Amino acid sequence: MFGGRQTKDDPETSLARCIVLLDDLRAYRRKDIEQVERQFGALKKTRLSEYYDMWVKTRPHAERIVDMPAQVPGVKKLIQAIGWLRLLNKISMILLVLFISFQIVPIWRSSLGGDFVNGIGLYILLGTVLFVVALLNVVSILDYRTRKRIITYEEGTMDKYASDREKMKEGVNRMMKALARESKRSGKDPNYFGMVLYFDDYENIEVVDKWRPKSLGIFKKSYSHFQVIPKA
Repeated sequence: MFGGRQTKDDPETSLARCIVLLDDLRAYRRKDIEQVERQFGALKKTRLSEYYDMWVKTRPHAERIVDMPAQVPGVKKLIQAIGWLRLLNKISMILLVLFISFQIVPIWRSSLGGDFVNGIGLYILLGTVLFVVALLNVVSILDYRTRKRIITYEEGTMDKYASDREKMKEGVNRMMKALARESKRSGKDPNYFGMVLYFDDYENIEVVDKWRPKSLGIFKKSYSHFQVIPKA
């Protein structure tokens, strides 16, 4: 319900989207603050405008959470390096597709000549394949190191950001109570507002499902997902 491109929603649906975003922030999922601002802005001129005002007061705490990775020593340089390597990898993939095309497109084979196809062209193709594979592994290693550093920093600074995360929880509790009230008022089935959250300790919710997401479809992650609906 809450994935994909943002569309014009009724106030209750916009409120549910905002709940998911604050829950994401509480779970240290980095969000574009301006995107969160736009989502809360949809409530600004509705009967639920008080929750936009709540967001204005909550935003500084959300910004501290989003900015947190920049405080981890060395992580900023690692993120920049990963960005450049991923760009280089895209360029290499384009070249690889071109070299493969040189091997299989008849008109290109005739234009370049058999020597290119069977000689230097083949070496260029093999070299590009090895380079792309090596680059993918380097990016994966750097990404793992970056995530590991951030997780270690998170675990060591839980107290430092505890008040900020508590603000996210308070906001979700207030909005969930309002969503339960709006669902009852409008007569909509609470399942219409079903959402997937990282935490199940909120008020006015009913947990209808719980699971552990998997990495690469095999390895279970360390956290759970909760499918919840508002409950008055």
